Amino acid sequence: MTTLSDINAERLWADIMTMGAIGATEGGGSFRPALSDADREGRNLFRYWAQEAGLAVTVDAIGNMFARREGSDPSLAPLVIGSHLDTQMPGGKFDGVLGVLAGLAVIRALDAAGIVTRRAIEIANFTNEEGARFQPGVMGSGIFAGLLPLDEALSRKDDGGAMLGDELARIGYAGSLPVGGRPIHKYLELHIEQGPEMEKSGAVIAAVSNSSWGCSGFIDIKGENGHSQTAAMSTRRNSLVAAAKLILEIEAIGAENEPDGMVSATVIRNWPNNRVNIPHLTKLSYVAVHSTDEGRARIVERIEAAARRIAEETGLVIDATTSHYRQRLDLSPDLSAQVLAVAGRLGYPSMMLPTLTSHDALSMHHLCPTAIIFVPCRGGISHSEQEWCYPEHAAAGARACWKWALISANEA
Repeated sequence: MTTLSDINAERLWADIMTMGAIGATEGGGSFRPALSDADREGRNLFRYWAQEAGLAVTVDAIGNMFARREGSDPSLAPLVIGSHLDTQMPGGKFDGVLGVLAGLAVIRALDAAGIVTRRAIEIANFTNEEGARFQPGVMGSGIFAGLLPLDEALSRKDDGGAMLGDELARIGYAGSLPVGGRPIHKYLELHIEQGPEMEKSGAVIAAVSNSSWGCSGFIDIKGENGHSQTAAMSTRRNSLVAAAKLILEIEAIGAENEPDGMVSATVIRNWPNNRVNIPHLTKLSYVAVHSTDEGRARIVERIEAAARRIAEETGLVIDATTSHYRQRLDLSPDLSAQVLAVAGRLGYPSMMLPTLTSHDALSMHHLCPTAIIFVPCRGGISHSEQEWCYPEHAAAGARACWKWALISANEA
């Protein structure tokens, strides 16, 4: 029989590496965009492992998966541990995956210790957290929390024109259960930090205190088509040139706001995008984040001012809009304190940190008390094939989840 602080670290690591082999890339990452064939394989593997552990697996209408270990009092709302299995294009082996598979490690530790909790524990795999293929991200948990209409999400299309609802059915994960509409006791998410602060400080566990202010910007630059080998240089109205100027401006604005804020252009689409035509339409998008609302607003204002100036300099039409505003959320201080206390009992150096990025936990925060546990990632690198979490840190995070869950799942 295991002790209360034990999880099977070797099995957890083997699970992470096995899941990472689905959609494996040559650079050592994983390519499992939401509702792709690789996502289906990852989901199937998670379902197999969950059922192997005796869990009942259900799927709702947006494809969120829940693997439930029943408690002694089924009338009580469950404790949910989870994250997501979809990755960026390409991404790493740990972002999202660690949170789902740590939930399995917690369940196995409970079973090995012969412990029956008062409340049920569910492991969640939320659909399309990354938003890499279908917009917006944090979709499955957002619908579960009532923040996004189901019908609107099902009608979203990827760049190739495939509709989300059709792809959900194609891979066999268009579930029959309603999305959300039920009580949750607490939600816990284990995640790599996606930043360098823990590694620099030597902390092994971080409790997340709050999220940041964020938004997305979308810029259309309209020029004029022409032959790239015959049009006089003095007459060209090249939208790609204006885009290049604005991309550099955005990057400079981001650099000037570090460390409190960041922004970069992240997407560029260009028409007609062939070698012998001068581009007449270029679309950019960017993502901005800042520790304050005022700082975020200043970033957007400066980008819009740069767009107006470049439009005047080039004689092109530049339209800039901003959306996907994300407000700061303060997570439960009581649950964060619990995380730090658990880390202390386990002997792990710990700290408090904000999260700059969005997580499923931020959606669930609208439904129930929520905690996020961070563990370090090498160099702070994430959304990359070079993303890496050391085995001992993955195990430490799972142990913190195990101890925290044992307390929370036995509350009245």
